[in-house]
Amino acid sequence: MNSLYSILQLLAIFLVPLLIIRSANFKLTKLFGTIGTAYLAGIFVALVVFALRKLGADIVLNADIGEIGSHAAIGVGIPLLLFSANLKEARKLSKKVMIAFASLVVSALVVASLAFLAIGRTMENGAILAAMSIGVYTGGTPNLNAIANIFGLDATALGLANLSDMIVGALFYVFLLVAAKPLVSLVLKPARSASYMVAPSDMQNTEAIDLRKFRQSKRLGAVVLLAFAMTLVSAGAGILVWILTGAIPGRMTDFIVPAMMLGVTVLGIVGSFSKKIRETEGTNVVGHYLILVFSFALASSLDLTKVSTGFGMNILFFGVVTVGIFVVHILFSKLLGIDAECAIVTATAGIYGPAFIPAITKQLNNDALTVPGLICGSIGYAIGTFLGLLMGLLYGA
Repeated sequence: MNSLYSILQLLAIFLVPLLIIRSANFKLTKLFGTIGTAYLAGIFVALVVFALRKLGADIVLNADIGEIGSHAAIGVGIPLLLFSANLKEARKLSKKVMIAFASLVVSALVVASLAFLAIGRTMENGAILAAMSIGVYTGGTPNLNAIANIFGLDATALGLANLSDMIVGALFYVFLLVAAKPLVSLVLKPARSASYMVAPSDMQNTEAIDLRKFRQSKRLGAVVLLAFAMTLVSAGAGILVWILTGAIPGRMTDFIVPAMMLGVTVLGIVGSFSKKIRETEGTNVVGHYLILVFSFALASSLDLTKVSTGFGMNILFFGVVTVGIFVVHILFSKLLGIDAECAIVTATAGIYGPAFIPAITKQLNNDALTVPGLICGSIGYAIGTFLGLLMGLLYGA
């Protein structure tokens, strides 16, 4: 019977994310985003399994399938997402936008550090959570998960951290859409025919997923294989380090996972500078699908019997960091002479990533900031993991 459950679990891990992408225009998916919907779907599965076990059913999901599947998916997905990030476009940003995004990054480092000192030191895995918050609020969810894997955070704690970030993020995003501009405009000057680019850009929203335009090709297959090879090479480097440090039994994964996360990030950035790789159509779709596979696999394998009162502290921590980053960023923007709309868009690029930029610029009625926001979001993806890793080491994670 357990083998049947494992087969069903494996099928769900790969089919549910596909259904989520296909339903990207549904109200629920639009509200929570595709990644948030994947987590909700996974948590629903975990709740059903938990309830059935409480009723006496002998149902146990295979933890190895969830863990191995999630690691493999994010390992290949990260370089595919980075491939489509046109980092060369950063040189076309105006000095004002670069300064504004730098303000956001510094704000994240300052606020996460203060939150760690004030709250995180008393929390289980507080140093890792602080490092993850830097990764996610300068880059995105893939950075958060990469940092957690580097520091060896267990699957249940990682799932709860993602859920906490999703809850806080959903609430704060409503604030950005509804109240951010009128409030920020009380502090910062309005945009007055500001120039945000020094040269025209062909940057596109690579996170806009439309399966109707997706086409398989030999070139796409080759790039996916390249990403897979990068994952294997990075994991192999971890095995080599494990061997060189004494090949201690039971500790191989402690070297493989961090090496894989760092390796695919570096190699993905390198690959993005190749025009042939970067302009291969469909890499963003496959990469996004694999991140959804990771998200669903992680959430569905949550052991809800291990969920403690620490969940509330997680929400508090991520809430304090999110609001704190925004407030400090606005204060820095005041000192630096950044206009209100530029400050809001660069904050969105860091805290949420490229996918949320078009909705914000539409709400602000300032399409001139769409491309700069997308570029800043791509920069965040590239640097978020390294910033989180550095600060995590400083925190003693």
